Amino acid sequence: MKKYGFSLLILIALLTCSIYVLHVSNEESRISISAILVLPVLVLMTALNGRKNFVILVTYVLSLGFVYLLITWFVKSSNETQLFYIFEHLLSSIIVFLYWLLLRQLRGVFEENQVLENRVKILEGYSETPQLLSYSEFLDRTDFLITGANRRNELNYLIHIHLNPSTLNKKTIIQTLTVAGLNVFRANYDVMSQRNKTEFIIFLQNTTEKGATIAWSRYLENLRTDFTSIEYPFEAKIILVEESVESSLEKIEVAQ
Repeated sequence: MKKYGFSLLILIALLTCSIYVLHVSNEESRISISAILVLPVLVLMTALNGRKNFVILVTYVLSLGFVYLLITWFVKSSNETQLFYIFEHLLSSIIVFLYWLLLRQLRGVFEENQVLENRVKILEGYSETPQLLSYSEFLDRTDFLITGANRRNELNYLIHIHLNPSTLNKKTIIQTLTVAGLNVFRANYDVMSQRNKTEFIIFLQNTTEKGATIAWSRYLENLRTDFTSIEYPFEAKIILVEESVESSLEKIEVAQ
C-alpha cells in the first residue's frame, strides 16, 4: 500500500506542477519552449519505460538548460526574462523528474504484481482440500504415469465418483473421500483429485480390473464408518484408462 500511496502522491505533484507551468506561461504571454519539448519527452519515456529513462531525464535537463543559455546569450534577454527561463527550466525539470519517478514506482508495482501472479500459479497446483492435487496438476501427473505404464505394458484404472446433485455438504463429503483415500490407496502410486464440486477421481496405477475392484471394496468399507445412511451419497464407476484421463472421462459423459 505504501507504493500505491507514494505513486499517487507523485502523480498529484506532477499534475500540480504541469498546471502551474501552463498558468505561468499564459500569464507571461511567452512561448514556453519546455512546454513544447516536455510532451514528446514524456511520451518517449512512457514508450521505453526502462533504465534508459534516467538517461533521457538527464539529457533533457542539460539540453534544455543549454538551449535557454543560448537564447539569453544571443537575444540578450532582460533579467526578468532570464529569471522566467530559469524558473521554467527548473519547473519543467521537476515535472520530468516526477514522471520518471512515477514510472519507476509503477514498474516496481508491475514487477511485484508479476511475482504475485507467479505465486498464484504455483498455488493453483493445489486444490481447496490440502491433500489433493488440483485437477490440472492431476492431469499432468497422470499423463506422465500413463506414458510410463504404456512403455511397461501396465494397466491403469480410474475410479470416478459423482456426488448426487441434491447432496448437501459437498465439501465435507469430498474431505471424507480424501481422508479415506489416503488410508486405503497407495501414496506413491495412486493419485486423487477433485474435478469439480461434484466429481472426485482416483487414478490407480499398475493394477488390474480385479485389483481395482478390491481397492474399491476396501475404500467403501473405510467410508462406511463415516456415512450412516443406507445408500452412499454418490455413484461410482471403475474404468480402464487407455489414452488419457480426459478421454476416459469423456467416454463416461457420452455414455450418460
